[in-house]
Amino acid sequence: MTYTGAHDAETLKSVTKEDVLKLFLTKVHPSSPTRSKLSVHCLSQKPRPKKVSLAAAQAFADLVRTAGFAVDEAAWQEEMGSDPTFTIIDFEKYWKGILVEPGVKAEEAQQLLGQISSLVEKYPAQEEDENGVVRRAGVNYVEDIKAFKAGLPLSEPPRPLVPWDELMTSKY
Repeated sequence: MTYTGAHDAETLKSVTKEDVLKLFLTKVHPSSPTRSKLSVHCLSQKPRPKKVSLAAAQAFADLVRTAGFAVDEAAWQEEMGSDPTFTIIDFEKYWKGILVEPGVKAEEAQQLLGQISSLVEKYPAQEEDENGVVRRAGVNYVEDIKAFKAGLPLSEPPRPLVPWDELMTSKY
C-alpha cells in the first residue's frame, strides 16, 4: 500500500483555527503545564560507503606499481590527504582516471580496480559505530541520557551581577 496523503488532506479540511490554537496552548506553549517536546533523529538506512585507510591506499599503489604502471606517490597522497576520508567510491574514481592512459589495457585496469574492495577489507579504516560515527579516543559519548543528567552537578542559583547598594545613581 502506498501512502498518498489523501486521508490527511481530507482530515485537514475539518480542522479549525480554534483546534490549532488549543493544541498549541496545551501542548507547545512554554507556560502550559501539559507541554511536550518532540525530538526526531533520522538515521539513514542506506549503508554508508566504506572508507579507504592510508594502509589500503598504499597497498593499492604498490599493487599498481608492481603491475608495471608509473605511480606518482606525491599526487595520490596529496589527493587523499593526511585524513583518510576517501570513500571507496571516490578512491576508485581517482584511480580510474589514472589508469585510463593510452596503451593501458582496459581489462588490466579493471582487474586492478577489482582488488580495491579486498584491500579495504584487509586494511580497514577507523572503526565506525552502527550510525557511521567514528569513535575518537578521549571523547565521552553519552549512551544513557538519564544517567548523564543525573550525574551533572547543580549550578549556583541566579544572583545579581552587582549588589543593589553598589549601583550607580542617576545624577539628573
